Parts: sequence; structure tokens; C-alpha cells
Amino acid sequence: MTELNVNDLNTVAGGASDFDFTKIPATHTVVSGDTLYGICQKYGLIKAGYSWMYLYNLNKQKIDDDAKRNGVKGTNYYDYIYPGQVLKLK
Repeated sequence: MTELNVNDLNTVAGGASDFDFTKIPATHTVVSGDTLYGICQKYGLIKAGYSWMYLYNLNKQKIDDDAKRNGVKGTNYYDYIYPGQVLKLK
């Protein structure tokens, strides 16, 4: 059995090693209908191997605080983003 290193895996997974963060903006302003997955997809993050959790973890404090401020109860705050929020992409 042949072992793969991370670079090999990125190539097999569709070229994640070719992804260039310098080509995406630093932030995204949420509009109605946006989802974390959709935002990641828009900027090529999904294709590069990043999930919506990457975006959530990068913006966790802001997303959680805004959800609580809007009366969301529970712990699944990642389901709640609001138009006008400015989220970091990198």
C-alpha cells in the first residue's frame, strides 16, 4: 500500500494545493439568502477542501454573539447569519 502525504492528497482531492487565498477578498458582507456553505462555495473554498465549518470557526464569536442578540436559543448558532454581517474569509 502506498502512503500519500498531504500534498498528494490535495492533488487527488481536486487541486486544493492550487488554491490561492490572495485571490479572494478578506471579507464578505452577508446578503439575504446567504449560507456559510454558499459563501464558501462562492469563493472556491469548498472546491479547495474547506468546509463551512472553516468559515464558522473564523467568525465564531461574531456569529454566536449576533445570534444571541437576536434571541436565538440553543447552541447551533452556525445556522444563523444575518444580512449586513461582515464575515472574514481568511
